[in-house]
Amino acid sequence: MEIFIWDSIFPEFLRSIKINAMLKKLFILVLLVASVGAFGQGKFIAKNAYISFYSSTPMEDILGESNEAVTIMNAETGEIGFQALMTTFHFKRALMEEHFNENYMESAKFPKARFNGKIEGFSKDMLNAPVADIKITGKLNVHGVEKTITVPGTLGLENGQLVGTSKFKVTPENYGIAIPSLVRDKIGKEMEITVKATYLPFGQ
Repeated sequence: MEIFIWDSIFPEFLRSIKINAMLKKLFILVLLVASVGAFGQGKFIAKNAYISFYSSTPMEDILGESNEAVTIMNAETGEIGFQALMTTFHFKRALMEEHFNENYMESAKFPKARFNGKIEGFSKDMLNAPVADIKITGKLNVHGVEKTITVPGTLGLENGQLVGTSKFKVTPENYGIAIPSLVRDKIGKEMEITVKATYLPFGQ
């Protein structure tokens, strides 16, 4: 989508700059905001969206969580952009986090996951209505592999705030994420992804 064209321009630069995760997040936010300038006033943003992935296994439940994802929604068209730095996911054990970044996600090579999509049947009335079920179709890019997906979600006012959520499953191997043979049979083939974002009008 045009509003996220910077993803095709800056990825190599983003991977090459030697800065910490906080500054990378700021850099992503600046580029994301600059790219949606064409939206005019009809933008909502969440700078600290929650995203997690979970898998229940015979060995140990795997849960990685981040509260540092960035998402912008076009209030005129229902288009949504979502980005998360892989190094912002945290686990209960440091070794699990190390394996996640170095062996599975190769975070140095593929520093972020992103989703660009659109709410099906979008109406601006959804932004001022109670929470209701929605469907979102778009392109999910993880580990350098991009696939078109349709996921369920909710959107609406919750305690006076505009909240969007989604819960869906992905298969790591579909995104080129190799699972070592020694643990392949002990790890779930699917990961459950949970997303929650509390949106504010852009500029607040």
